[in-house]
Amino acid sequence: MNGVNQHRDDIQGLRALAVLAVIIYHVNHNWLPGGFIGVDIFFVISGYLITGIVLRQKAESRFSFISFYTSRLRRIVPAYLFLLASVAAAMAVLLIPRDFDTFFDSLKSAAYFNSNSYFSKQSDYFAPASHELPLLHTWSLAVEMQFYLLLPALLVLVPTRFVKATLGLIATLLFMYSAFLLANGEKQSVYFSLLARIPEFLVGAFLAAFGDISGRSSYRNIKAWIGLILVSLSFTLISEETTYPGLLALAPGIGTALLISASGSTFNNWLASRPAAFIGAISYSLYLWHWPVLAGFRYYYEMYELSAAVLLACAVLIVSLSIASYVLIENPLRRVNGRKGALNLTAFTAIAFLAVIISKTINPIVTKPLPVEMTRYAAPEDICHGQIVGECLRGDVTADKEVLLLGDSHAAQLNHFADKMGKALGMRVRVITASSCVPLDGFDADRLSEWARPPCESQIVAAKPYLQSADAVLLAGMWQYQAPSQQFMLALEKFMTATAKRDLPLIVLAQIPMLTSNVQRMQRFNALGGSKAAHLEGTWQKANQTVKTMVDHFPNATFLDLTSLPLFDTPPFADGKLIYHDSHHLNEIGSKAYGEAASAKIADALRGIGELQATSE
Repeated sequence: MNGVNQHRDDIQGLRALAVLAVIIYHVNHNWLPGGFIGVDIFFVISGYLITGIVLRQKAESRFSFISFYTSRLRRIVPAYLFLLASVAAAMAVLLIPRDFDTFFDSLKSAAYFNSNSYFSKQSDYFAPASHELPLLHTWSLAVEMQFYLLLPALLVLVPTRFVKATLGLIATLLFMYSAFLLANGEKQSVYFSLLARIPEFLVGAFLAAFGDISGRSSYRNIKAWIGLILVSLSFTLISEETTYPGLLALAPGIGTALLISASGSTFNNWLASRPAAFIGAISYSLYLWHWPVLAGFRYYYEMYELSAAVLLACAVLIVSLSIASYVLIENPLRRVNGRKGALNLTAFTAIAFLAVIISKTINPIVTKPLPVEMTRYAAPEDICHGQIVGECLRGDVTADKEVLLLGDSHAAQLNHFADKMGKALGMRVRVITASSCVPLDGFDADRLSEWARPPCESQIVAAKPYLQSADAVLLAGMWQYQAPSQQFMLALEKFMTATAKRDLPLIVLAQIPMLTSNVQRMQRFNALGGSKAAHLEGTWQKANQTVKTMVDHFPNATFLDLTSLPLFDTPPFADGKLIYHDSHHLNEIGSKAYGEAASAKIADALRGIGELQATSE
């Protein structure tokens, strides 16, 4: 056990390989589909090094929990706090208030190393896309810090002769546990789970428990090549679509362990070269900074794939910030001990938290905030979107005739629409919706994010009795998202067939025009001196046509395309008012205006396809 070396240039080179793989993957996941496995390599390395330190000090009867955690804090916290404070300041300027609130929630979790739990439960449909979340990458640091709370106690408390067996048993059980959860569809929660990641640390820990097992030179080269093949295959054959980590994490885990144990091999000597070792030395700073820089640019440009010029700017910024962080903060503060070190760390922490608090104050005053009715399509606590709130009724709630309005968020945006339309036509409108989900029997909820599946399934159940009693049905959705799913189209066809058998009047509304820019972001960027504009996006019309083709086969149904209304002549504005709240949802003003403009058209459609008599004002 005493043969574990704390500092090896080839391990620094292995860190370089890991961080470069992660960065390439994060720049464009198509370039290296399994590049995220670089994080797993870091976990194995950490397990190996930390276990070696603890076991050696335990054998020498000089292990101290205080010294261990102090050294870990000096190593990780200063650069981490500098990142959090700097990103908070930048995002206070860049993000619209709603998005900053989401960011600040993640920031609070990241501050006490719990962001893995936060992101595993991320459930805001209107939050920025994952590639726009500046602190998403902190989940791995949270897992690492949480593991550091467990490993030393385990190694110290378990008798030395039982350490290997204990590590092996725990790793085996947890690999099986995560595989079981993945088989039951819990991909997101498992990916961010500490329990699912502990086995990867323990692969390295298990290796360290055996001490120096590098072996003869020929064996080292064989191990290095096998390890390199396992890691390389993982980078290329595993992707974000794979059920990972689970048992598949064994491949990069064992590959990394073989590379660590192959010290002195030809490949390890290359890993120990000065360029590779230097990248490994700054790998922590590179990991900290690369993702927020990419996320910030993606948020501004509202696209995942950035141009070559923008990527070049990102590269310069990432390298500059990483080297500055390493030279000015990470390296100096990790070496300071004693009272002076504690005072420096305390002062640094206080300044960082002050910067974070100030960012919360700055964000809403950088530009004049939009009125609330322009930033949402309805008060979320008052609508039956993913939940049942009261009777879910809009329009003339005392009327005898009832229209059931179903759909995803493109139906939820019609709550104020339903008020205007229902009152104009003398009908009550029951609105039942769910995020990304059209609540119909057979809807393929398995393609939704984990957080969206239970609300979707509950709304499908909630809608069933009203389908039997409704006098007509109004269906709305983001067909651009729904129509490409063959399973959804089959469910839609089955639903329309059932309504046709009952001669139930059915109106399917076209998706409203999709824009190229989130209008709230556009307003903020322009107020800061930008010149962004929201233009019509080019794929929503095709999705409308796909759904219309199916609807046209049913005599009780009509596809009502209202995108030619004057209301949509100059989106995102109408009569000088902002009517959108992002790139494809109306705000409260737009929803009300849409209801007023559409009432007569809907009345005509209902008279044309069923016995429901509706009169417009």
